[in-house]
Amino acid sequence: MSASTEKLKILCLHGYRQNADVFKTKSGAFRSAMKKYADFVIVDAPHVLEETIPDSEGDPAPVRTWWTNNEPVSDSGLEKSINLIKNCVARQGPFHGLLGFSQGASLAALYCHQFMKEENPDFNFVIMVSGFISKHLEHLLLTSKTDEKISVKSLLVVGDQDDIIPTEMSDKVQDYFSDLQELHHPGGHGIPMKAAQKKVFIKFFQECASLCLSKESEGVTG
Repeated sequence: MSASTEKLKILCLHGYRQNADVFKTKSGAFRSAMKKYADFVIVDAPHVLEETIPDSEGDPAPVRTWWTNNEPVSDSGLEKSINLIKNCVARQGPFHGLLGFSQGASLAALYCHQFMKEENPDFNFVIMVSGFISKHLEHLLLTSKTDEKISVKSLLVVGDQDDIIPTEMSDKVQDYFSDLQELHHPGGHGIPMKAAQKKVFIKFFQECASLCLSKESEGVTG
């Protein structure tokens, strides 16, 4: 992030049974409120489910997932999703941060666990909304290989009334990160946009902008 760059650039991962178009709509209020601080690039998950939902033009569009529960359990399709993120960084980056919602947040945590411990990681911060630690056997085997915590600057957003990802599931994410801020809100499965939560997001983005500038001045890019 150069001194002349006013905004952060964030790669966004949608939730299960969504697609980039759906998440663009659902995150509209958040992105509008944060447009002074960040630009958001939303991408489609690589795995297509059989069902469809109407797109912005009213035409049927497939919903997607970042991994499947099909056999064999040793191949959930995670590698394809990891490669998609890597390709996005190579072709559309550099990015300053990674944002994931629900299953996308779980993928963001897995990605951090695998790659954000490197000396020059792909992202300088991560935001996980309604996140959780995947219990898929393949993913558990990956996360059990080390007890080393992820030091990347992190924000975990937890809805106290989330009836899809319960609070206790989200709270376990903090066990994997050493520099994690937790934002609890009284809402459900979504990105909260009350005044109090907006202040937290803005402060977090301002801190991330300072972090990115500091790293760039040291010759470190993310």
